[in-house]
Amino acid sequence: MKKHLLLCTLLLCLSNLHAQTWLKGNLHTHSLWSDGDDYPEMIMAWYKASGYHFVGLSDHNTLQEGEQWRWIPRAPERRRAFGRYLHTYGSDWVVYEKRGKDSLRVRLKTFKEYVPLFEEKGRFLILPSEELSASYAGKPLHLNATNIRGFVPVQRGNSVREVLQSNIDAVMAQRRISGQPMFPHINHPNFHFAISPDDMLALKHERFFEVFNGHPAVFNYGDSTHLGMEPLWDQINLHYAQIGQPLMYGLATDDSHNYHFFGLQYANTGRGWVMVRADSLHGGAIVEAMEAGQFYATTGVELADLQQSSQAIALRIKTEPNVKYTVQFIGVKKGKNVSEILREVATTHGDTSLIRYTLQGDEWFVRAKISSNKEKFNPYFPEDKEVAWTQPVGPTHWPTIANVSPLPNAHAHNDYEHNRPLWDALEQGFTSVEADVYLLQDSLYVAHNRPYYRDPARGLEKLYLRPLRQRIRQNGGKVYPNFTQPFYLFVDIKTGAEDTYAALEKTFQRYRDILKACTRKNCNQAPVQIVLSGNRPIETMSKQSERLAGLDGRPGDLGKKISPQLMPIISDNYRNHFKWLGQGEMSAEEKTKLLDLVKRVHAEGKKLRFWASPENEQVWQTLRSAGVDLINTDRLEELRKFLSTTK
Repeated sequence: MKKHLLLCTLLLCLSNLHAQTWLKGNLHTHSLWSDGDDYPEMIMAWYKASGYHFVGLSDHNTLQEGEQWRWIPRAPERRRAFGRYLHTYGSDWVVYEKRGKDSLRVRLKTFKEYVPLFEEKGRFLILPSEELSASYAGKPLHLNATNIRGFVPVQRGNSVREVLQSNIDAVMAQRRISGQPMFPHINHPNFHFAISPDDMLALKHERFFEVFNGHPAVFNYGDSTHLGMEPLWDQINLHYAQIGQPLMYGLATDDSHNYHFFGLQYANTGRGWVMVRADSLHGGAIVEAMEAGQFYATTGVELADLQQSSQAIALRIKTEPNVKYTVQFIGVKKGKNVSEILREVATTHGDTSLIRYTLQGDEWFVRAKISSNKEKFNPYFPEDKEVAWTQPVGPTHWPTIANVSPLPNAHAHNDYEHNRPLWDALEQGFTSVEADVYLLQDSLYVAHNRPYYRDPARGLEKLYLRPLRQRIRQNGGKVYPNFTQPFYLFVDIKTGAEDTYAALEKTFQRYRDILKACTRKNCNQAPVQIVLSGNRPIETMSKQSERLAGLDGRPGDLGKKISPQLMPIISDNYRNHFKWLGQGEMSAEEKTKLLDLVKRVHAEGKKLRFWASPENEQVWQTLRSAGVDLINTDRLEELRKFLSTTK
């Protein structure tokens, strides 16, 4: 019966997808702005005419800004390329100079100049992109940054892992600061065999890599001593699943450089792409849909339908005449350390049946590979056939965290932006975490900015309430064994106060067994205390005789006779009170202001927290010495080390 209901659910979802449009895109290509051999306009014209909906023109360490001239070699193909460019766009557009001895140089058009020629609402989009190209000990270490707001300077490091991680962190930092959805992805790990499996396993905040890259020198299939991309992918995801890290997704890209000659020795267009199911042709929507796994990678095979959940994969192939297809469901079962084919289905043209795999509960993850016997036009490798890959799915595996000393003063700001929301904080001993929440169509989503894609995996319950309840049950009724103080879950309301609170109340009722309930005078001793911040429903909550949440107050709320049962915390922006950033000593005037605020907060039986405080030990030590109760940070490990070694 359970399997029947699951199948019915998948069929219903698939029927609803027929009205949606798949968006075709390539996220890795090059132009004359770096080491490509054609002009951005000519490249974008090809992709648009070839049915692509979006492209990331990702030149090395540049964002195609400022004045850039290129000398055009006398090689016939390069001069013919210039002639085609001039003929297509005319001398009013093309800026060039001819000098003595037949020399020729051309000014390249910037991103802002050429984008308006091609972008068309609902039809074609160019994503601001950059290939961050670094190296370590002669090894080329490349990763792409997609839908970026501005130039990302390449970062260095003292090892392959450190270089990769520092560049990933740079992209994620721009995302946090700008609020624009963007992501990094690891390019061609086997290019010069620069990136080992161990290097990949150690990365944080990385959700994407190239399972297929169309450049002839990247060894997609490995060699006698190096893993190919598919077994590497499975090894990464086995490790990620075991530690509770979100699964890695696989991209197919062109990595095109050559546009005038075609063949196995050239990096050409049209070899690999992604098909994304997004609500709109918008950069933010594409990024968030991909982060939710709503896409597949392909070198030619197309799907008519695809629906995935943590429990199943169901798909239909868009079949072609005289082509045979094989669907392999590949995964790793518990107790094993290598992937295997769990189910295989053969099909041909005209077969519109649903092909599915239902997880049995003993898999770490499962993905589908759809192979055909159709030869790939202009293949990456001799005799390649067209293939597609779905993204891996699997149940949530909550990690086991033991022997951690709880830190009563540690608050994880924007906790949901960490590599493993909640779990990274728990692993460091934090006793307070914060999640921004949006109410969208009666569902509560955790996100820093209003999400474009409503991903069920980003729900408040899934990320925080369910795993907290599970951990509390495992620890005999506590978040940490022998920790008797409350664990604070701050919920920062980003949508309307009243509507969001009504939805939160319904959700909290399902977790009464772990949540602190308060009347106007007393609270029980439950292990988790909810604190509502942001758009706070102060009036509504003050009238309730019982609540499963308290309020995050502000200094202006002091002296208003608001009980600590209703308002257990007082928080404010550090910059509203202090100019000192940790250099030298805090001024006597500011220190007096700090101590006075701590005294006033504590006199009302409440705790004090500052957000946006400088992230350094001098500030942390000053706040802690003054009696600030919760030290706010995005740097979990650094604060843990500080609090564990200082008094």
